[in-house]
Amino acid sequence: MPRSFYQRMEQPADDSLSKLLGPLEAEVMAIMWGCQSATVRDVTTTLNTLRPVAYTTAMTIMNNLAEKGLLKRTPLDKRTHLFDVVLSREAFLQRSSERVVRALIEDFGDLVLTQFAQALEAAPPEQQARVKRRLKEQTARARKAGETSHAP
Repeated sequence: MPRSFYQRMEQPADDSLSKLLGPLEAEVMAIMWGCQSATVRDVTTTLNTLRPVAYTTAMTIMNNLAEKGLLKRTPLDKRTHLFDVVLSREAFLQRSSERVVRALIEDFGDLVLTQFAQALEAAPPEQQARVKRRLKEQTARARKAGETSHAP
């Protein structure tokens, strides 16, 4: 992964989205997660209540988000497209964290796995319990998906 990625991950942030998306992308996705479906005009109108944003800027951002797989773009007519949310916020964070962890393991191997293990041991008991519960749920889902993919 590029060095700038690691630098961005190290920066303090109020929201994990700001480490994964640009500021305007995060604003657009917050709007889209709230409404699930909108045109560029709809999103531009909402953004302009917060700060001035050009229609073409919002269009570029939404097209980029569609290319990243967060939105789906459907033509309504020659000039208007409807954008629908493809991934929920939770699903996006899940997918992104999986990609980050895979990249860290690829880049740092056992060193990063040791860091994860130490961090889990140092975590408060409530967080450890949540992590163990989530791991059990994911393992059960993966097992179930494996069973259905092998079914006759």
